[in-house]
Amino acid sequence: MLAPAAAAGWVRVGGNANVVVYADPAAITRKVNFARMRNLLDFAAPQSDRSIGKQPYLSLREEREYDCGNERYRLLRYSLRAGPMFTGAAVPAKSDDGVWLPMMPASLGEALYKTACAKK
Repeated sequence: MLAPAAAAGWVRVGGNANVVVYADPAAITRKVNFARMRNLLDFAAPQSDRSIGKQPYLSLREEREYDCGNERYRLLRYSLRAGPMFTGAAVPAKSDDGVWLPMMPASLGEALYKTACAKK
């Protein structure tokens, strides 16, 4: 049986010394100028900023919606895991409000945006 991260078609789209960012381009859904895609952040050191009670986590899986015509995105949902590549115990996460945010040039988020909004 495959681990949840291994079951997805994760493709590395960027990273630095602190985090590696993966996208699942095979699961992109598109509707007119909008695209939805899952991504995975795999951290080099434990994080706690998005968890309830400051519990540590090493990976975060998100689903984002991208407005490909206006270069913006919003977070739809996310989950945290104690282990790398979305393995280990689930970590309780704070909720997010899904506000549209502008794309920051040369960011890891922009790499995800370009993957989600690429023409097929």
